[in-house]
Amino acid sequence: MSMHLKEFILSKIFRKHLLVAILLTVVLLWLTMQILSLYTHRGESLALPDFSGMTMAEAQKVAKKMSLRFEVEDSIFKAGKKPGTILMQNPGAGHRIKSGRLVFLTLVSSVPGQEEVPALTDISLRQAKVLLESKGFVLGKVAFVPSEFNDLVLEQKNNGMPLLPGSRLDNGATIDLVVGRSGEGNETFIPDFSGMALAEAQILLDLKQLRAGSIVFDNSVASHSDSMAARVINQFPLADSTIFVPAGSAVNLVFSIQTKE
Repeated sequence: MSMHLKEFILSKIFRKHLLVAILLTVVLLWLTMQILSLYTHRGESLALPDFSGMTMAEAQKVAKKMSLRFEVEDSIFKAGKKPGTILMQNPGAGHRIKSGRLVFLTLVSSVPGQEEVPALTDISLRQAKVLLESKGFVLGKVAFVPSEFNDLVLEQKNNGMPLLPGSRLDNGATIDLVVGRSGEGNETFIPDFSGMALAEAQILLDLKQLRAGSIVFDNSVASHSDSMAARVINQFPLADSTIFVPAGSAVNLVFSIQTKE
């Protein structure tokens, strides 16, 4: 280091200029932090209101005051909820957010989607209820019939008709269940179902404390109206009023719109 440079660094002028530079740097840093804080609303947060049940117009009025933004990410059918209203929000109500935050909404759809009906037979009533609700269905009427299998689901129905697993129903549809209830000494006999429509056969099954096993429509049944007109042409076990069977026993029925020769 030269003598002149060393003398300049040690001089009062250099120290004075260095101190001014340091002070200016500190001031500039402080001003920058203040500006950033104002721009980002640092430390400010708002409790997000509950938008559920509101229409979009109603929610927009609230959101405008809080400088919030909305994005609809889904719509779901929900029985008992007014279509077009808000069903869910993310973040949830009460969550503290900054002004200007984007809130994702799920609306109530006016058109129900369809779900595949699960197999509910051969499981307990409690398990069937949980499975139904997980699929978006509603548990309807529960009919108890005598059976050697206590609390076991024996049949599943919709609008009084047997419901096959794998068929599709509207989300929120009601499914009725027939559940076994054991009891000692309950016996009945197999009546003759020949010539009966499905609804008539079901009434007789209930009257005799029996349940439907497999319900089969032959090739002559090609439409829903055909199934309503079809009649029993075969059954198993066969009708026999002299032999008693346990109450709750299953009867398999075959239907056709053709007269059995």
